[in-house]
Amino acid sequence: MKLQVHHIGVVVDDIDKAKKVYENTFGSSESARYVVDAFKAEVSFYPFNNTYVELVRPLEDDGLGKFLKERGSGTLHHICYIVDDMEEAYRFFTQEKGLRAVTGAPQYTPCFEKALFFHPKDTGGVLIELVSGASCPLPD
Repeated sequence: MKLQVHHIGVVVDDIDKAKKVYENTFGSSESARYVVDAFKAEVSFYPFNNTYVELVRPLEDDGLGKFLKERGSGTLHHICYIVDDMEEAYRFFTQEKGLRAVTGAPQYTPCFEKALFFHPKDTGGVLIELVSGASCPLPD
């Protein structure tokens, strides 16, 4: 199973405020911004070499909003890997490796044809996202 890091997700309470750090301090610029209804969030991508930092702002107080309230703005939320075949990856990780998909079946988002998250209790304490069909391809 080939996995490549696509992005590191950081939860924030204000994307425009956090954006200034990534642009003014680290010299990146926003490459895309989306509202992701499936995960009740607004996201913004910043390219760095061959990966992205994704700023994630919750749109509601449950789930991601609760995570933000408990852990604070600027906290690592997840690591995302891109895969070529989501169905094969989903089968491999759920059936062969016993991981639980927090999101159930893969979900469509504006930035990916399919995305899903695996429970951090099954992945060493880190929330892991798998994606395929990226509309924001990896930077060179």
